[in-house]
Amino acid sequence: MNNKNPNIFVKFLMLLWYAFSHPLIWVWKKLSTFFMNLNYRRIGGRLVHGLGNFLHWVIFKVILPRKHRDITKKEIYRIIFKADTPAGRKFDIWLLILIGLNLFVIILDSFEAVHANMRWVLKGIEWLLTIIFTLEYYLRVYCLQRPWKYALSFYGIIDFLSIFPAYLSLLIPATQTLTVLRVLRTLRIFRIFNMQRFLHESFNLINALRRSITKILIFMLFVFVMAIILGAVIYMFEHGRNPEMKSIPTAIYWAVVTITTVGYGDITPVTPMGQFISTLVMLLGYSIIAVPTGIVVGETIYEHRHHRINRESDESHSTKPEMMPDTISQMEEPATEGQKICPHCGHKEDDPAAKFCIYCGTILSKSHPSGWINDFFSGE
Repeated sequence: MNNKNPNIFVKFLMLLWYAFSHPLIWVWKKLSTFFMNLNYRRIGGRLVHGLGNFLHWVIFKVILPRKHRDITKKEIYRIIFKADTPAGRKFDIWLLILIGLNLFVIILDSFEAVHANMRWVLKGIEWLLTIIFTLEYYLRVYCLQRPWKYALSFYGIIDFLSIFPAYLSLLIPATQTLTVLRVLRTLRIFRIFNMQRFLHESFNLINALRRSITKILIFMLFVFVMAIILGAVIYMFEHGRNPEMKSIPTAIYWAVVTITTVGYGDITPVTPMGQFISTLVMLLGYSIIAVPTGIVVGETIYEHRHHRINRESDESHSTKPEMMPDTISQMEEPATEGQKICPHCGHKEDDPAAKFCIYCGTILSKSHPSGWINDFFSGE
């Protein structure tokens, strides 16, 4: 009797498992098939389309006064993307003010006393600014015929990152701090106030870093290998005598901190040989710091010299006209073969050796006169 009871009990459990698991397995298979057959691209498109219709209704039916509701996409484009008009300049200046206000609110909210007393006020201001930036981003996309080029551009990605963390914080509250990325939008200040000299210098620095990136990566690989070797050597002398040197990765951490001359002091050698190696590593760190700096400085000097040669060549081949040509009429005319086009002001440059526009200093392009974004009008 005792031998049969366990078998009956096991059979009873198997019967219960089959009775409850079979319907669950059937439901799971049906749900899996349902979700696998969904057209997520179509669903995403409908969601984006519905969100766009809602934002359009909010802007053109609620926010804008009646006398401005018939504004065209071309007029919106001139206000948002053009800083050479009074309306466009005012728009960009107010945008910078709102970005600064948002940054101030985020910093103020980080103080515990302020957060405890004004939490909901600051949260309301921050979400109000987030909604404003969301509507502004929609207008930037709305006035373009091919908005994906803007969305995937440098400024387009920055504009998206300035609003995405706020909505992501609804699911992950810790990401609320990432809204500080909106400060990157202040890079437009160079375009707003026509700081062409600063733009030229930034282009030179970017080009210098781009040419020296391979050398710097090779050098950093060498430093990484050297840190591993030094970490293993110091571990050999300190292991068993220094309780702070618990493993080779800990020793490698010490080597990196010492080579970079940071010197946290949380791990220090105690043996004479370890202290001698530390002295050599610290002296080596000073010489290592100078190498990447020298690489970048050398490339920067080369970039300035190359730019000066090109500018002298441009001046020798062409002279600057007394008046700036009509930009709008140039944009309407097709570019001839071999011409370079300024994507900012639309000037056509016939000199094939020219690198920058003689009017605004923007890098010349061989594309359409409207540049990468001026031809995004919807055909108004």
